[in-house]
Order: sequence, then C-alpha cells, then structure tokens
Amino acid sequence: MKRLICICAVAVSVAAIASTRISGFSDARSVTGAGKGTFGPGAALGAVALQGLELGTGVLIEGDGSASGNFHATLQGTSLGSAVELTVEGKVTEGSIGADGRASFSGTATFDFGDGMPPLPAVPFQVIAGTDGLVLEINSTTLPAAGFTAGGVTVE
Repeated sequence: MKRLICICAVAVSVAAIASTRISGFSDARSVTGAGKGTFGPGAALGAVALQGLELGTGVLIEGDGSASGNFHATLQGTSLGSAVELTVEGKVTEGSIGADGRASFSGTATFDFGDGMPPLPAVPFQVIAGTDGLVLEINSTTLPAAGFTAGGVTVE
C-alpha cells in the first residue's frame, strides 16, 4: 500500500511539473526572420541618408515580457556622396506581441558607423516588426518604417 501511495505521489508530481513546463512554453512567442527592405524618401540617421536595410533576427518573447535573442541589421545609405553601411548588433532583453500580431522587442546593441572607428557599445534599440516591415529606433532616434522587399519576419 505504501508503495502504491509513493508511486501515485510521484506520478502526480511528474504530471504537475510537466504541465507547468508545457503551460510555461505556451506563453512564449517567437520572432524570426531574415530579409531586405527599403526606407521611404527622407530617411536619415545623422548625416547618413538611408535607402535600405538587411536584417536577421531570432527572438523568444516570454509571457512576462522578458525576451532573449539577437537582432542584426545593416543599414545602407550615403553620406557626402559615398556609400555607407551602418551595423546594429543587438542583444534582445524585453519584448511583447501586440493584438495586431506585431512584435516589439528591445535591448542594447553595438552600433558601428562603418567609418573605421570602434563601434559604440550598449546603445539602446527597439524594433517593431510585422509581416510587412519594421520600425527601428536607435538611441532614441526612430527611423521611418522600412518595407520588406525580400524575405521578412514571422511572429509565432
């Protein structure tokens, strides 16, 4: 009888742990993608007139708003008549999924101006991404929306 009670107690404990893990994962959402996009006329970051971007991202957003993952973007533009590529290498720490299905995530990034100088560390960034494009904010500067021309982002 003691053995049956112990087996039942273990079975109930295992079931409770398993259901807790499953329900914990059901709250998590993912944002994945790779693609290219273009900015509308007038997009600029400092003295760089932006034309397009290439991006790659993989983010897991938990139900409590914490997040983990990476965001990479290469912003393409011109400055003083020369082609310039600015690079954002971000570590994601927070995120959410809106009722419209768009993902919002943020963290800190290494930002490289592509001018041969060392990259800036710990630059705050935020991304709002959907199936049609994204909005990128870098150090409190919000860039105009970039529409995808190839690839894209999936929010699940």
